[in-house]
Amino acid sequence: MKSVFKNIIIFCIGFTIYQSIEGIFKMVVPNMGAESFLMGIIGGLALLLIGGINNKLSWNMPIWLQSIIGGVCILGTEFIMGLILNKWLCPLLNKPLIWDYSNFPGNIMGQICPQFFIAWILLGATCIVIDDYLRYFLFNEEKPHYCWKF
Repeated sequence: MKSVFKNIIIFCIGFTIYQSIEGIFKMVVPNMGAESFLMGIIGGLALLLIGGINNKLSWNMPIWLQSIIGGVCILGTEFIMGLILNKWLCPLLNKPLIWDYSNFPGNIMGQICPQFFIAWILLGATCIVIDDYLRYFLFNEEKPHYCWKF
């Protein structure tokens, strides 16, 4: 039960952070898609996924490599959720797309594009640190320490 509680807390924090980032991004880059609380769900799931994988990795793994893994997790989550939401749910409900990368070169089905992958790696690093410190401060888990070697 304690694990479920931890996951709910981490999900809610990921939801809030991602929803905030998405809101700011949509103000800066208009016409990228519709505002949606579903972005928060994607953020919550991404933080849970990255945190879960990160908890299985050794503290000796370089943070840059963990960040790339996190970026791949975000990219994969974005693609899968994009197919579900943008390709299936939005048309079914006659709602505007939540995001659309169709105008970006190298996009895949308008759901992901390579131009944002560097941002997802940085966001992955942020998720790792947030998850580690949440677990440290809220749940008395091991104090985070990172390997910076290349």
